[in-house]
Amino acid sequence: MSENFDNLINDAIAEFDAVERSSHLPAPGAPAVRHKVAVRRRARLTAFSVAGALLIAVPIAAYAANPQGNNSPPNVIGSASPVESASPTPSLAPSSAPASSAPATSTPAPADLRNATLNLPAFPGVEDECKAKGTRKFVNGTTTPADGVKLVIGELSPIMADLDGVPGNEEVTTIRCQNDGSMNVTQLLALKVASDGALTPLGYVINSADTPNVAATFSREAITVDNGVVRLAVYGAYQTNGWPACDRQVRGYAFRNGAFRQVSGPTTFQKPSKDFHEVDFRNTGLLMGRRNPDGSGRVYCVPMVNGVGEADLDNGDDKGTTRYTITIGAVSFVNASDGEATFAILTLRSPSGEMSQTLQSFQQDGDYPLGWEVLRSGTNGVSRIEKAVVSGSTVQVTVTTSSGNQVWSYRPSAKNQSWQRVG
Repeated sequence: MSENFDNLINDAIAEFDAVERSSHLPAPGAPAVRHKVAVRRRARLTAFSVAGALLIAVPIAAYAANPQGNNSPPNVIGSASPVESASPTPSLAPSSAPASSAPATSTPAPADLRNATLNLPAFPGVEDECKAKGTRKFVNGTTTPADGVKLVIGELSPIMADLDGVPGNEEVTTIRCQNDGSMNVTQLLALKVASDGALTPLGYVINSADTPNVAATFSREAITVDNGVVRLAVYGAYQTNGWPACDRQVRGYAFRNGAFRQVSGPTTFQKPSKDFHEVDFRNTGLLMGRRNPDGSGRVYCVPMVNGVGEADLDNGDDKGTTRYTITIGAVSFVNASDGEATFAILTLRSPSGEMSQTLQSFQQDGDYPLGWEVLRSGTNGVSRIEKAVVSGSTVQVTVTTSSGNQVWSYRPSAKNQSWQRVG
């Protein structure tokens, strides 16, 4: 290949030299002019041919010297190297390219908050009872800042999201305060995550103008984070009377100007009238009582919209909960010896379609109508509650049993927690 290359160049130079020498021969008159023009044209063409031969021959020679298996020769067109300035001007801006080719290390996982030492801010609204402010060391999710007080952290599986607009995600979880006064208030706590995984409290998320703490469902399913806004379903201000709040709203909170603030949703909770005649039971929060087979009971919040609500009912024996759809029938009033009683039949439907009923007697105790269970289908041989109507000072309840339909009479009470069956 080297020999052919040398011959090609030598031949081209020789031709160019011969043409140049012929250009100096005398040629009188017009023929001489034409001869001179022709000679110069040939000289130019010969020069271009030499340059072209060099452009083609050099890459071929390089490829022959460095064969690359079955790869094709390099594409000459478009493969030229960029031209560098003889005196490059230094840039004052930092380079965005990495300083070395070493692989980037991943951000460490956040520290285990259930076994972390945190400098907590004061617990909103109940710091005197919770004693949260200060450096608190959690062990297995708990710490005892004072006698009779326990803080519990991390019951909500942490949610990772950018809340403060600074690169990197924050961690959101629950912190709950328990004390001897039966307090059990829960907050959402946001924590910054350092490059080494260390946690620093950013603040308590729930911060509405009308209440510093709310009753809410603190679960992954009930909480969403979108574009820095934490949204969750809340039911009212934290209650100290033992009964749950029951005005369901969706509120959003975001980190603004150094603190969390409410940025969406209603700003006040509605409480129904104490006069049940003025209450629209089809569009208010109800507290539905439910007895357990062991004689104990529990009260559930059922927010009603157009006569329909939902509630997660306990299955008992640590078997979790089931969400039921609940509808309310006609609300009736009956005069009793100790006042006026209010009652209605609630129908429950499980996700599988199974139906049941409960006869509830509503009382004024707390902010929302409080229902006590008088009778429930599936107990005492009752397969269905057909209806309940007022008859003088008693309530006649038609039920379906294995013996067919029967009418049971009850004497209601407006103040205590049960009705007396009289027939």
